Amino acid sequence: MGEYTDVLKRLVMYRKSLGMVQTEVAKKVGIGQEMYSYIENGSIKISGELLIEFMRIGCSTDELIAGKEYNYEADDLEAAVNSIASEEDRNFALKLLAELIVNKCGRKRESITGETADNMLMLDALSKSWDNFSMTCFVRKKLLLSQIDMAERLGLGIKKYRAIEREIIYPDAETLFSLYDMSHYRPILFMNMKDRKMQILKSIWGIFNSAEKEKLLKYAVYSAEIFGQEA
Repeated sequence: MGEYTDVLKRLVMYRKSLGMVQTEVAKKVGIGQEMYSYIENGSIKISGELLIEFMRIGCSTDELIAGKEYNYEADDLEAAVNSIASEEDRNFALKLLAELIVNKCGRKRESITGETADNMLMLDALSKSWDNFSMTCFVRKKLLLSQIDMAERLGLGIKKYRAIEREIIYPDAETLFSLYDMSHYRPILFMNMKDRKMQILKSIWGIFNSAEKEKLLKYAVYSAEIFGQEA
């Protein structure tokens, strides 16, 4: 287990890796140097909105919060889905892939362990709720906690917690660190960025061999092109 102070240390290391002083980074993310200084020393939390600004200048949320990157080999998956013309049909193909993978892996779940097993649970939850998926809600239910219990564990008021669970607001860095610490799921997934569905699929993609991947992609892309807009 780490501490939120580790996040702040990584923020300082990131700034120094750029060869910048606090004033320069503060200007890039749209705040004053004094406020930035308070953020680095922990007096002010890194807000969800500021996390987005740090991402915009190249600071990885995963690296900042978890201290590591998540790199999945899935170029074929991204290329196949991105070849589909409309965003609506790409969404259809991703949903179909999620359902196919959950169904296929359900028959051999005993052989899936560790991080991959956890990611399968996440993909299963995503496939069932899809556009209404909440990463925080998924983790809470996985831990068998009520919203009140989850809010207390995160040190939040219930109103703010519910707003985070409904993904009306982004969690601040300290809350995001706590969510990661209790679940060990990739931090950026709690931010509900545009490609979250793709990232969750990519976390499972490596368990299939080349022939299986080809079949899954052909079926999903073909179905999206034929049926996607009708769904």
